[in-house]
Amino acid sequence: MIHRCKRCGKLSSNRVAADDNPMKLMSIAIKPLCAPPFPLDYLEEMTALMGGDGRMR
Repeated sequence: MIHRCKRCGKLSSNRVAADDNPMKLMSIAIKPLCAPPFPLDYLEEMTALMGGDGRMR
């Protein structure tokens, strides 16, 4: 588990413990997939800017 401090931005890692709730860990892990840090509407444009052909396959 990687944690980023909201105040200073420092990254630190924490181990997952045996008594951690696996469903809660999974919900944390998939959160970025549900709310990406950029609008999905611009995905083709960003792909083209990064050297791709800009098409979704």
